[in-house]
Order: sequence, then structure tokens, then C-alpha cells
Amino acid sequence: MTKTLLLLAALSLSTAATAATTVDYATWDGTRQQADEALIAAYNKSQSEVTVKYNLVPWGVYWQKAAAMTAGGSTYDVMWMNLDNFAFYQSQGALSPITLDAKTAALLPATRTTPYRVSGQLYGVPLGPQPVTVYINRALFKERGVPVPTSAWTYAQMLDAAKKLTFVKDGKQIYGINGADLQADLEYGMSFYYGAGGQGLIKKTGTTYAPNLDATFQKTSQMLLDLIYKDKVSPGPQAATQQGYQMFLAGQMGILVQGSWMVSTWDQNKDLDWAFAPFPSVGGLKPRPVVSAHALVVPKGSKNQAAAQKFISWMNTSTQAQRMLAQRGLLPTLAEQYKSQYLSALPGRNAQTVFAQLPNSVVINGSLRALKGLPEVLTVLNQKLNLAWTGNAKLQDAISQASTEMTTLLKQSK
Repeated sequence: MTKTLLLLAALSLSTAATAATTVDYATWDGTRQQADEALIAAYNKSQSEVTVKYNLVPWGVYWQKAAAMTAGGSTYDVMWMNLDNFAFYQSQGALSPITLDAKTAALLPATRTTPYRVSGQLYGVPLGPQPVTVYINRALFKERGVPVPTSAWTYAQMLDAAKKLTFVKDGKQIYGINGADLQADLEYGMSFYYGAGGQGLIKKTGTTYAPNLDATFQKTSQMLLDLIYKDKVSPGPQAATQQGYQMFLAGQMGILVQGSWMVSTWDQNKDLDWAFAPFPSVGGLKPRPVVSAHALVVPKGSKNQAAAQKFISWMNTSTQAQRMLAQRGLLPTLAEQYKSQYLSALPGRNAQTVFAQLPNSVVINGSLRALKGLPEVLTVLNQKLNLAWTGNAKLQDAISQASTEMTTLLKQSK
């Protein structure tokens, strides 16, 4: 072969080597890092046309980057999106419609794609379901003589258990439950609010919205706040030197209300004897814990939209991806179809309670997906309630102030 032909061949190989499209994937959820990196490695290995790059971005910085989408600046190609922020970004034209092939679309449950549909167009493909769950430290339960719940229990029983699980051991304070995380406007606390009969923090009448911080919300908020200041089974936000999940991981907390996505975190402590517990009922009603409807979206500014959508389809419906997630103890998009793999990945952890609660779960703020100003309204509510949770305001004053400011914002919202 002549030098010219050799040079042309080398150039051809070089061009082919650099022709692969790079899809930047961004998430804020570090609990899934190992799983996401394994998924991406599998996808990259399965084909040569696209290389997906993983980006783990801290929560605050993540939304700064998301804000750049509305300005039309550079952005990632595939991003995580939560339902509270979806309406704003979609209304600003920051998201691209997602077109799924017929096979992929048929596999996805309609109930999970509905929250991300606007005027018949799909703008996000849900990850999950991602339910709020209850974890227990079985060793502490046994040590304190507390019955381990396996199929059902009530809030009163949970509170009684939390009281018995609050004690000093080897000079360390053990707490019953992570009450500081159970602010009633956030997903963990809202799971008790819905279970008490709550109908949503904001109500829509005709074309107008108004706060719905009613008696059920107030009663539930007080019940959860009492865990810190009255029942004293939880460290207060000001007193705690660690977050609730860190205390549970260290064996210093008996009950933890968190998300089903935390299972890989508990592997950091091989001595932790943890299990799922059924979500407790409130006032004799069926539990209605929250499902966080996070989704994958394609920003309008993505230069690789076709490749991004292909990757999203693979992540959410391919047999390989679904099986990999289930085998790591994470609920895949097609959770029901991979239940056996999920349960096999968590033997002896009472994981069947996670599936048992799904049919009666509530998509967090699902009825408000068209409210463009939702993030701002929820921020006001969060700030006011946080004053009560940190002991800096009376609960009723915080709720009253939140209602007033929310009313003003909602009058401006469409």
C-alpha cells in the first residue's frame, strides 16, 4: 500500500474513531451513582455510535444548570427532572418533546407518563416508581423488645416503637425516628398527610388556585412536629450533628422514613440489620405514601436530541437496564414486570411491602403539574414551615403566614 493510501486509511480510521456522538447525562441523585455508571457502561458497550457520559451534579448547582436551559445556553443532553419543576421548564420552552417508538411507548405504563404529557406531547419519561418507604433497624427492635412490623402497623404503634427505641447506649443517644425530615410539605411528611385524608396542599377551582392548608394539614403537621418537641423521639434540626439517614446508617436510629432508592447506602455498614416496614396507617385509613415522579428529559438546547431520546428509551424499557436496576435493589420503570428480580436482590428485607404500597400511593403534587409557578409557591411554604420545624416559630403562625404568601403568589400564577 502506498504512503498516500496509508495516510488516507489512517485519516479514515481517525474520523471514524471521533464520529461517535457524546450524550451528557446529568443527575443529582448520588445514591444511584454505581447503578447509573453500570447502566451507562453497559449501554456504551452495546453500540459504537453513541458514548454516554455520566455527570453527578450537586442539587443546588444542578438547578443553576437547569436554569441555563431557559436562557438557551449550553446544557446537558439528558437530565433528571422532578414534577414540581416540570411545568415551569416546559412552559418556558426549555424541554424538547420526546418521541418514542411504538414498542417502547407500549411498554411504559400510561399512568406514569401522564404527568409529563402536555397537549398530547410527551416531555419526560418517568424513572421509577420511586416511593417513600419505611426502614427499620431490626437489631434495635429486638434489643428493645419491640415487635417487628411485617405486614401492617398504625401510626400509634410506630410512635410507641419510636419511644422505646429512644435511649442511650454505650454513651451514645439512640433516637426512634427521623422527625426532622418529616416536614409536612415535603415528600416524607406528605406521605402521612395523604394517609390522614389530605387532598393536596393547593386546590384548583375553575381556573384559579388557592392554598389548602386545612385542618388535616394542620393536624398532621402538629403530629409530626410533636415527634421532635413533645414526644422527643427525634433529634431537632438544630441539635442533630448528622442527618437522619446518617444516624440510621450508623445504627443510632430505629426507624427511618426515606425513599426506596436508599438501599445501596445501607451496604456501607455491613453490620446494619435493616429491613423495610409497611407504611403506617393514620386514623384507621389506608396508607397513601408519596411516589416521587422523577423523569428523564431532553433540554431544548441539546445538540444530540435523537441520540438522547434513544438512550432514554433504553434506560426505561430495555430488558438489560430494567434487570440491572432490579438486581441492585432499585425499582425500575417497569417495576411490576421485574418484581421477582427485585425481591431476589433483597432477600429477608421484607421488600414485598414496597410493592404492597404502590397501588395506593400518590404522585407528589401530581394534580398541579400545569401550575407554572409551583416551585416558587412551594418554596414559600417550605420556608415558613421550616421556621416551626427548627423551633423558631409557632406552627399555627407559620401555617398562617405561608397561606397568606401562597395566596398572593397563586393569584399571579396561571
